[in-house]
Amino acid sequence: MVRAVCRLSIIACLLLAAAVYASGLPGQELTDERIHNSRLRRGDASAAAVDTVVRSAARTELSWIEATMNTWNAPSLAAQQSADETNIPFGKGGVFIPTMTEINSEPDIEVFDKNGNLVASGETGRSFALEPGEYLVTLGSGTAEQRIHKPVRVEEGRTLPLIPDWSGLLIDVVDEQGIALKGEYELVRIDEFDPYGRGYGASIELGETVRAWILKPGIYKILGAGEGYQTMTNFVTVRLMPGELTSFLLIQDPENNYRIRGGGTVHLTPSTKLTSNWLAGANVGANVQLNAETDHQANAGSSNSFTMGFMLDAWVLYRKKPVEWSTRLRLDQSLNITDNSIENMINNPDRVQMSSIFIWRILNWVGPYARGEFNTRLFQNRIRRSKNETGFVFVDENYFYTGTDTVQVFTIEPGLSPTIFELGAGINADLTTRRYFEARVRAGFGTAYSRYDDRYRVIEENKVTYNSPDSLEQKLSAVNSIILYPEDRVNILELGPQMSLGATVRIGAVASAEGEIKLFAPVLPEQRITKPDIEVNGTFSWRLSRILNLDYTYRQNLKRPAELDVPVHTSTHGIWLRLHYSSR
Repeated sequence: MVRAVCRLSIIACLLLAAAVYASGLPGQELTDERIHNSRLRRGDASAAAVDTVVRSAARTELSWIEATMNTWNAPSLAAQQSADETNIPFGKGGVFIPTMTEINSEPDIEVFDKNGNLVASGETGRSFALEPGEYLVTLGSGTAEQRIHKPVRVEEGRTLPLIPDWSGLLIDVVDEQGIALKGEYELVRIDEFDPYGRGYGASIELGETVRAWILKPGIYKILGAGEGYQTMTNFVTVRLMPGELTSFLLIQDPENNYRIRGGGTVHLTPSTKLTSNWLAGANVGANVQLNAETDHQANAGSSNSFTMGFMLDAWVLYRKKPVEWSTRLRLDQSLNITDNSIENMINNPDRVQMSSIFIWRILNWVGPYARGEFNTRLFQNRIRRSKNETGFVFVDENYFYTGTDTVQVFTIEPGLSPTIFELGAGINADLTTRRYFEARVRAGFGTAYSRYDDRYRVIEENKVTYNSPDSLEQKLSAVNSIILYPEDRVNILELGPQMSLGATVRIGAVASAEGEIKLFAPVLPEQRITKPDIEVNGTFSWRLSRILNLDYTYRQNLKRPAELDVPVHTSTHGIWLRLHYSSR
């Protein structure tokens, strides 16, 4: 009986299968085409990237953008869109805005609907899910009127990439030895006069990176802060091409109010790729110079000098999101021999610097950092008197005249002095990057150790106290000599929290204000929480008309470590009324 039931069940299953086969399986066949279309409707970034790039290439010749993408620090447009993980829901489409920089240092973008309502905003390098329709994408630096406006039409199930016909500009500010500076400059478009305001370098000690300018193509003038727009000195120019990221090196003199010494489109760290994440590079230079001079009229014989210099700048970089680490070594050495006298040899410049910084970007806008730096000089610091100077005059710690020496060269500091170690760690955070308001904070803990051996410091003649009011001979010798004041060996250790807070406010196209305050409050060797070192910088700019600008700046610097005899406390105010007119 059981066997009969089993046979009947098997026969019934066979008849049912035959019927289903005759009528066809339910549902639809999953061909490659159907899978691809399904991924597009779902908003899959990889499929969307291939689809949109192929369609764009069919409509437009894109060879120019392929060449300009080689200037980016970020991957190509197609690679960025393929890596984008933004989910585009059913019934919606998307727009993808590429980034030219790898660390998302560009201004945020904004998307407005046809009624002028803000419907999306955020950083570049990602897609934005939108309802089908027409929109206006606003991106770039400057005021609302200065920014770049791109109309787009969003279709359901598709992600449209914006082809970047705008320009990017990264300005690294360094001194004449290639050391990164915070610096300060102004940026003006001169082919269609349009001031974009002030820019800054990066404070490496606070783990900062350079912010990118995103601009319309054209010719731009980079000038010293507060300089007139029509100045013929203290400026450099750069031409920005569509789709290109330009890396610009601006050289400033920090001892001369950050006056511009030069600049150009030079990569600060052109590197060779070791692996997918490691980069390394080096600059090596040397120079030899021989001079001989004879004064035939004075019959004073001849003099000669021999100079030989060597420079090494080497670096190693590691970049793999979210981690970035870089280490750099700088050697700058030079020796100078006059009249074939080895005893009179001096070494200047003489510098050894090694620095390293580690940044972990937990999010694109926030992450911890740690840094270290070592500075010293290898050889003795020697000073040579000129032919018009009779020698060296010495004073004691109370500035009393003690004697003279007629040697040609005198050692004022031994080798490996000073020796300076700096360590720091903290958090970087860009609180907001809206077009009308930007705020950023850097907070951490820093320490610095400096060791100075017994040395001499050059002082002015009016500080000297003579043993006798009638010591005419002493006074005459001091007037035509180099005066040296003795300083004892000292070790300086400062340890404490440090912070930087900055903000920028833009009021339409009429006015802008920006400011930054830095604090360092050591707790060792003395607690100075209530007496911190303070640096304040503020600027207010008011555009009175297209050709007339009014600027006000305020600066204050207060440093008061216990080792200094006199604290540093300065403040400055500046007002500029700047007129620009050029007939075109």
